[in-house]
Amino acid sequence: MAELGFIGTGHMAAAMVRHLAPKGHQITVTERNAGVAQALASEFPSVRIAGPAEVVAAAETVFLCLRPEVAEDALRGLPFRADQTVISVMAGVSLRTLTGWCAPSERITLMLPMELIQRGGCPIAAWPDVEPIGRLFAPENPVIALDSESDLSACFAATTLVSAIAETLDVGADWLGQRIGPTAAQTFVGELATGMLAIHADDPARFGRLRDSLATPGTLNLAMVQELRRLGLADRLRATLSTLER
Repeated sequence: MAELGFIGTGHMAAAMVRHLAPKGHQITVTERNAGVAQALASEFPSVRIAGPAEVVAAAETVFLCLRPEVAEDALRGLPFRADQTVISVMAGVSLRTLTGWCAPSERITLMLPMELIQRGGCPIAAWPDVEPIGRLFAPENPVIALDSESDLSACFAATTLVSAIAETLDVGADWLGQRIGPTAAQTFVGELATGMLAIHADDPARFGRLRDSLATPGTLNLAMVQELRRLGLADRLRATLSTLER
């Protein structure tokens, strides 16, 4: 089992700790968000709270889970080691920048998790070294090895699709709720969406396959797809995703 440290203890760090602690790892977290840190220490005997310097000194692998705007002040001067693995989940903080902040550590990697990581099934995009991430989080969470830092930026942008889908479903549920009531509408739309997506869960082309299986000639689904295309949804969505890349 490994000695792990977390600098920054917000909701993302908590999700990762809740995945890792039951596996027997010894975990030290900072008190940056005291409520979350205390909850984790109470929940798991293997989790303790310490200052940032002690977290770094004790850990084989250090996770950086800070807000980017406070990261430099929080990290500079901490006792990182050349043989230590550093894993950052901070959007927009480059590998080059981290190399300066975390010197002399020579094994730094960037990782994109979501809170889903706690229970498994979370795709983890990472670059450049995925080995320590796979060792800690797979097979419950699939690890996707990327070829460049710009690929990771694109993955960060793509996470916003979840919000876009949720917004679409919420608008649809609100529209339907005016007719059948909000509770029934939320149930109908939610179960419909999750159930239909699950049908093609193992298909690499699942989204297009689902669309094409529904949007057949003469159907309401085809009418919806055609109207969205007429409005230029695809082009506007691609353009928005491009603006969100960091």
